[in-house]
Amino acid sequence: MEQNFIVTAEHGLHARPAAQLVQVAAPFASAIELVTADRAVNLKSMMSVMGVGLASGASFSVRATGDDAQAAVEAIAARLEEQGLARRA
Repeated sequence: MEQNFIVTAEHGLHARPAAQLVQVAAPFASAIELVTADRAVNLKSMMSVMGVGLASGASFSVRATGDDAQAAVEAIAARLEEQGLARRA
């Protein structure tokens, strides 16, 4: 399961938004990745997500594999949209 997004937050995905995404991803059993044009990182790792350094306007995907992959991607998408961090592409 994969969903594409564009960062809409003025300051990009910095520490606080990264923490929110990790918090949403952590309870799911599926492997969840944040994917950019040049790399994929574990969305359950705060340091990995922060290390990507997504700026406003950047494109990325959330990819999950496992039994609850669809629910995981939907929960992350909902958080991104609710918080004004990103929109679906």
